[in-house]
Formats: sequence, structure tokens, C-alpha cells
Amino acid sequence: MGLTTASHGLVHLYEGVLPPLIPILIGVFHTDYFHLGLVVTIFSYAFGLGSFPAGFLADRIGPRRLITAYLFGSGFSAVWIFSSGSLTSYVVLMGFVGLFCSTYHPASNTLISHTIREKGTAFGIHGIAGSLGVALAPVLSAWIGTAAGWKAPHILFGLFGLGVGLYSLTLGTPTPGPAPGGAHPPQKSAEEPRGISYLSLAVFLASATCLGLTYKGIMTFLPSYMGENVHLPFLRLDTVSLGGTIATVALLSGALGQYLAGRLVDRYQPEKIYLAAVLLGTLFVFAMALSSDIVLILSAVFYALAYFSTQPTQNYLLSKYLPKHRQGLGYGLHFSLTFGVGSTSAAFSGYLADRFGLQSVFYAMGLCFIISSMLILVLLKRSGGRIRGM
Repeated sequence: MGLTTASHGLVHLYEGVLPPLIPILIGVFHTDYFHLGLVVTIFSYAFGLGSFPAGFLADRIGPRRLITAYLFGSGFSAVWIFSSGSLTSYVVLMGFVGLFCSTYHPASNTLISHTIREKGTAFGIHGIAGSLGVALAPVLSAWIGTAAGWKAPHILFGLFGLGVGLYSLTLGTPTPGPAPGGAHPPQKSAEEPRGISYLSLAVFLASATCLGLTYKGIMTFLPSYMGENVHLPFLRLDTVSLGGTIATVALLSGALGQYLAGRLVDRYQPEKIYLAAVLLGTLFVFAMALSSDIVLILSAVFYALAYFSTQPTQNYLLSKYLPKHRQGLGYGLHFSLTFGVGSTSAAFSGYLADRFGLQSVFYAMGLCFIISSMLILVLLKRSGGRIRGM
């Protein structure tokens, strides 16, 4: 778990490095929200769509090799941003970072699913590392970018990635081991995943894609939205540093959401937990659109708690729905849809922000939450409280 937790936090530092810098980059490249949202979309398309072939490879060459490839490839690409002098070259390099990052999620989730029995708890612990990366990215990127220039956070994160890559080379081949809390390695039994109907799987993937749209739209513009709408007299910070700091404070609750959901899905029907989390997320996204200052911060805290609890739940559901020899492919498809197709909302949200203001982004993402909730209701009805074989 050491390698996967460090690598998971890092992948979300790469993903979150750009949004806090948007106010700076608008001036550096003489551009607007839409074009910077387009950069996020290109990164995320590479990040997401590359996951599908990565999942295919995870089932054939092993997930550990893919994790090492991600660490070195993304690390070198991020460091090379020091040479970027135009928006075009920046887009190309961010695309390469995203492409190498695309191998991570299907590889790590396959590794966890194959080697740990209490998958919900393991996915929760793994998710906490990712949530910490998501939460820390705004404040680290904003403060480092303000102090040392917009290229500095990319370079520092890249150097960290290369260091973790060197560490990965010192590790042996993983073998099935105990679950968190001392559980025994997985044994072949009636607990072996059997899957559900293709229709139910399609409904699940559609709901996850809707949540992917909300994730990318909100995360791209949350720091800027916080910087515009939070006014606390005791915080004498520039807009960039303020937005990044407040976004980090709000997003830290996502780690708690990952942990709680990871514990619960080992004990209760995961479809019900999934639905409850998305309904809460819907409520607080609209609250964010309607509020400012302290109420906005509290709404963002509860949004992050709800949203990030969906991630270990989704991973757990896929491990149950798919046979073991197809889990890498399934995780690859899942992340291709959520991070790849979902990334479309970054550019679309940039267009909305330019035309109607940043508040409109949160209304649009709230509608995606509503659609996801309706799909999960269908999934819950079809599950009938149990996992059905194909």
C-alpha cells in the first residue's frame, strides 16, 4: 500500500496543479477561462482515455510495471515544463503528463483488488491518499506559484514523482497479503466476484460519467470561485493564494469521506451508500452556487465529504460486478469515462464562466448530480439488495 498511496496523492497533485494558477495564467498567456479550461480538458482527456488501454495492459503485464511507467513518464514531462514559453507548448506537455498519469488508476485498483480481501477498507485508505493530493494541490500550487512563478509547482511535483519512481524500482513483486486490520489473504470461495447484468453495468458507468463531469467542472474553477466569493478580513491574501488556501481547507474533508465510505461498503449494500452520497452532493453543490463567505466554505466542506465518498464505493462496486480476469479492463473503462469524457466539462464550464460568471458552473454541475442520482435509483432497483450473476 505504500507505493500506491504515495503515487495516488501525486497523481492528483499533477491533476490539480493548474486550476489555482488560472488567475496568473490569464495574464501570462493573455487568455481567458475558456482556453485554460480547454488545457484542463486536454490533460484530462489524455488522463482518462488512456486508462482504457492501461486497464487492458494491467490484466496482461501486471499493474506494478504500469505504476512505475507512470511515475517516470509523468515526472519527466512535468519537469520539462520549465522550457515552456507559450500556451501551445504548455498544452502539449500537460497532455503528456496526463497520458502517463492515465496508467495509474486502473493499475492501482487492479493491484488492490487482486491482493487484499477487505477491498472496501483498502479502497478507502487508498482514496484518502488521493483526497489529500486533491486537497493539498490548490494551496501548494497557489503559494508556490505566487512565490516562485507558475512553472515552479509543476517542476517540484515532477521531481517528487521521479523520486517515488526510483523507490518503486527497489520493491519486489507484490503477492497477495493481509487486508488492513490483519485479515487473511483472499481465498477462492463464494465471495469471488461474479458480476451483474450488462444493463446494470451500463447504468453504473453512466452515473459515474455524470459524476466525472461534476468533478472536473467544479475542481477546475473552485479555487477561482473561492477567491472571488470568500471575504474574510483576518486573511490578508491575494486572490490566488486566498482561493487556493480556502479550496484546500474545504477539500480536506474528502479524505474523511473516503475513509467512511470504505468502511461502510464492507458492511452494507454499496448501492445505497452510493445513492446517499450523491444526494448529499447534489444538495451542497446548489448551496455553493447560492452562498458566499463562511456558508460557501461550509457547503464546500460537505460537498467534498459527500463527493469523495463515492470513489471507494464505485471501486468496490466494480470489483463485485466484474470477474477477476476482467477487473483491469473494467477499471480502465471506468476511468476513461469519468476522467476522459468527464473532462469535457472543464472547457464547457470555462465557456459558462466567461459568459455567465463562475456561479453558473455550479448550477450546471448540480444538474449533472441530479441525473446521476436518477441513474443510481435505477441501479438500486435492479440490484434488489444483492449482486446478481450475468
